Amino acid sequence: MESPFVTATTWSSLGEGRYRGDIRPEWFQGRGAYGGMLGGSLLRSMMRELNDPARAPRSLTVHFCAPVSEGEALLAVRVERAGRQVTHLSARLEQAGQVACLASATFAISRETPLVYDEARPPRVPPPSDVTPVPSEVLPTFGAQFDFRWCVGAAPYSGAAEARSGGWIRPCVPTPLDAPLVVGLLDAYPPAALSRVNGFCNGATMDYTAHFYAPLPLAQAAPDAFYLRTGHSRHASEGYADDLAELWSESGQLLAQLRQMAAVFPATR
Repeated sequence: MESPFVTATTWSSLGEGRYRGDIRPEWFQGRGAYGGMLGGSLLRSMMRELNDPARAPRSLTVHFCAPVSEGEALLAVRVERAGRQVTHLSARLEQAGQVACLASATFAISRETPLVYDEARPPRVPPPSDVTPVPSEVLPTFGAQFDFRWCVGAAPYSGAAEARSGGWIRPCVPTPLDAPLVVGLLDAYPPAALSRVNGFCNGATMDYTAHFYAPLPLAQAAPDAFYLRTGHSRHASEGYADDLAELWSESGQLLAQLRQMAAVFPATR
């Protein structure tokens, strides 16, 4: 079966760095489309425009300027600078003639280096087979596309003493892990800050930046593998909260990281 995430993030090329996509309702979250799918679309289009597998994505930043509605959207990619080892690209997503997302990404070849270490360690959690799947009825609409197994921190709006959240996750349809899917998985769980809120409130992503630490696609992982997505927040004030998410392989390798700025505001506003 064709991967719904790959389909949703692979837009039609119109030439000269322009792409067209169809935003479908099954990828929605509240008022607009799910940010992980949008970020994956922006990144995949930049990868296609660059067309250089040796230059792997190292970082991606996306600013969410407005909710993206159902229907047609257009995406424009531009190569800002191409050096001997590093290329910088930008992209903008527009709908009805208005900008909805702005993105930039850094691509670079692997370098020889004397500095190699990995001291990152995931939290201790039960294996995914021992964790009950989250029912799709309690998830946002796009959540039906993923197999969620919550095992880190507290549920959103539960008034927890600590802002931590996350668990195992994978697409419902087996999909090899590439950089766009990494973005999708990192953004799939709600911001950890919401676990400290007593009762429902609104939240929206202002922007996020992802950093990629492993060669992708992840060759040694099966298409139906689970990944551990952890998140925590250390600061919230004036209606905004930070969020640091990490994505780990089942073997405990840190694959990528995403830092997000989320707006948090009363449900009545």
